[in-house]
Amino acid sequence: MSQPTNSDGASRVREGEPTTAEASQLAPCLTSLLAAAALTALAIASVAFAGEYHSNPWLLSWIPATCCVTNDCCWQVTESELKSLPDDNWEVMSTGQVRKRTDYSPDGKFYRCACDFDAGSRHWVRHQGANTRCIFVPMRTAGL
Repeated sequence: MSQPTNSDGASRVREGEPTTAEASQLAPCLTSLLAAAALTALAIASVAFAGEYHSNPWLLSWIPATCCVTNDCCWQVTESELKSLPDDNWEVMSTGQVRKRTDYSPDGKFYRCACDFDAGSRHWVRHQGANTRCIFVPMRTAGL
């Protein structure tokens, strides 16, 4: 292919600009780069708009929303963090709170849902001293 020229025969391509052949070789690279940038932007936007991050999304499949699970306020605890009491009640050792078992855990582990709303940051905060909303225990220990 010949390069475009002016009426005086001088090349119309400015110095530093790619020729038509070079531009056609760059097109697939630029298309791939733009596609990757668009996908990255879409991924970031979907996380931002969803506004939900969960450290263990599996919990969302079986813990009710009333337990504050959607705010990432439920986590696995050790058996020593809970004390079995009569009538299927459980004491949270870090707070002294007594709660009735919410349900059995499907994986045989102990879970506690506890968080407090921080008005200053407008976020739910999970911590050991937080208000316990729900307790899930393995079926093998229930009623001990």
